Amino acid sequence: MTSGVDPGNVDNAVPEYLTTLLDDLDQTWGGWFDQLGWGDPAPGRVLIGSGTSFTTECIAGDEDSSPVPIPSDEANAFFCGADTEPNGQGVPTEGSVVLPVETFAAIWDGNVFGVPSPIVGDFTAAIVVAHEYGHNVVFRMAEVFDIPDSRLPAGKNSELIADCLAANWGATAYQRDALGAKEILQVAGLLPIIGDTGGASGHGSARERAVALTVGLTGPQFNRQGQPVDCIERYWPEFFEVG
Repeated sequence: MTSGVDPGNVDNAVPEYLTTLLDDLDQTWGGWFDQLGWGDPAPGRVLIGSGTSFTTECIAGDEDSSPVPIPSDEANAFFCGADTEPNGQGVPTEGSVVLPVETFAAIWDGNVFGVPSPIVGDFTAAIVVAHEYGHNVVFRMAEVFDIPDSRLPAGKNSELIADCLAANWGATAYQRDALGAKEILQVAGLLPIIGDTGGASGHGSARERAVALTVGLTGPQFNRQGQPVDCIERYWPEFFEVG
């Protein structure tokens, strides 16, 4: 899934790449959900085009004010379970992945969410999108089994499971020769940027994120392609609770 992004074609190449990537994620996770009889996990999609904005229900303004519009250069990407937007087939779907296009264009210039990065490229952008899609996978599973908030991944596990599930997708892409060892090493270069200092909250420390990605790629024993159940067992044990 080579993007072909260069400074002269970001307006076209970046949205095309993100769309192709989301199509691949829909197909990969859709196959897993279909095998289990869980329906279609495809989320709504929002690509915030250059110079535009998107008003999400997940980011509110001051008390009693309207939600805040998100610009196309917002230094973040996210999944919002409250936003209803068209999925890849044009069907309005509750729960959407929101991707600011200019922010992703900056990745190819070595700017990852406002932090300089020496390692950039297609897979750097892809793993960020796959992480947000991981949140969507958890959201869809919770819908299928009517799981209450009290049994969702707790604390930083809510972010680490998204890392792990993103690496599950990465493992399938590796098997399909859609990426190689060099691309996987890009993730290692990103960890100091995207990990929380000290790992006390939020996304987890660089080390914790490295473990989550490794489990997703190679399984807990480093001896096979990682599976979603590996991620669920480690970061969402509440899923298996009865009652």
